[in-house]
Amino acid sequence: MKDLYHLESKAYKEGFEILSLLPKSSQNKIPSDVWDFIKENMDIHYNVNFENLINMNILDDTNILLAILFKSYLASSEEKEVIKAKEFAILKRKKGLL
Repeated sequence: MKDLYHLESKAYKEGFEILSLLPKSSQNKIPSDVWDFIKENMDIHYNVNFENLINMNILDDTNILLAILFKSYLASSEEKEVIKAKEFAILKRKKGLL
């Protein structure tokens, strides 16, 4: 399973562009070292097509990046609990416990 630190450089660029559209209050929830990591690892030569962003036609790694950041920094306590419960159910299903 991929994590925040092992994604395609184009995904960091797409993620940066999407995150930049969030209100400042949401952007500020993401630690500056995470922003720095994204900026340092994004493909600065990759031109993000905003039409693709609007239609959510983005890279799989971009989806992973956004999901990780949402779960870690942007989700409310209630949303985090729902995510944890769904992850637990998926894990149990994979292990044949459900």
